Amino acid sequence: MRRRLSLSLALLVGAAALAVPSVHAQADYPNKPIKLIVDGPAGGINDIWARRYTNVVGPAMKATFVIENRSGASGTISAEALTQAPPDGYTMYYGGMNPLVLFPGAGGKVRYDPLKDFLPIALGTMGFPTLVAGVHVGAKTFAEAVAKGVAAERTCGTGGNASVAHFACDTLARATKVKLLNVPYKAAALAAQDAAAGQVDFTAAFFSEIDPLVSAGKLVPLAVYGPQRLPRYPNVPTMAEVGHPELSLPSFSGFFYPVGTPAPMVAKMHAALVAAMQTPELTNILANAGGVYQVMSQPAFADFFRQEIAKWKKLSADNNIRVEQ
Repeated sequence: MRRRLSLSLALLVGAAALAVPSVHAQADYPNKPIKLIVDGPAGGINDIWARRYTNVVGPAMKATFVIENRSGASGTISAEALTQAPPDGYTMYYGGMNPLVLFPGAGGKVRYDPLKDFLPIALGTMGFPTLVAGVHVGAKTFAEAVAKGVAAERTCGTGGNASVAHFACDTLARATKVKLLNVPYKAAALAAQDAAAGQVDFTAAFFSEIDPLVSAGKLVPLAVYGPQRLPRYPNVPTMAEVGHPELSLPSFSGFFYPVGTPAPMVAKMHAALVAAMQTPELTNILANAGGVYQVMSQPAFADFFRQEIAKWKKLSADNNIRVEQ
């Protein structure tokens, strides 16, 4: 009996000893660099916002973030990379719209489950894309662009099959009867660059991706897929103002951990990310870009994520947007 008690006590002591470093590691989190996998290339909308966030969160948490850009396959390459990381709090993911919501919802084959493999931490941003044309198209207004698209087939660069830009181009074509050929790229920023270079006619992208090219006179903004005009483009109408209120495409980005990451780490990172967006530095940038932010608890963001997956899957079915296998 004594021997059994001694053995049981030894096991309990051993388990406690093993638990102490784990608890200490969580309390001391982060105590080493955090890898942030970003969906998209350097200069893309997700990369821009990931760096803006880490520039604020890093000093606040006394943490070092190492950004790793992953592009291709409608973002699924970046998403899959997170599922291969241990759930220890030192690998995060930023992005989500294309690889976790749009691509799988349109029938794209992925080697992960967005709901079972990804743990939502916090909302990044919400925004609306803008339809732009290369200057070579010769369209200065939405009406002129539609007229040119009706007269002859035009090309529309997108960030890949079932990307936000794919939805934007396809729904535009259906609503206006213009002839648009989808030209998929690894990222929307690359499509915008090619539109500016005259390789494709149109694209739909976010403010941070197009503003340098618009400012340089290489892209012409035509209409915003959202409820209000962008502060930087006060003369560019919304889709509703040009007669198409049905063309509204809200998009979001977020931060995720691998499922299984300890709750204290999730809570600490969530608080730091929410605090970052409430700083004047980020709120002013978001406001100028026409973006939207809503403070959500971590469980609320997880619910929002599930709802977005269901919503876009239905939108994909309603518009018959399917991924070509």
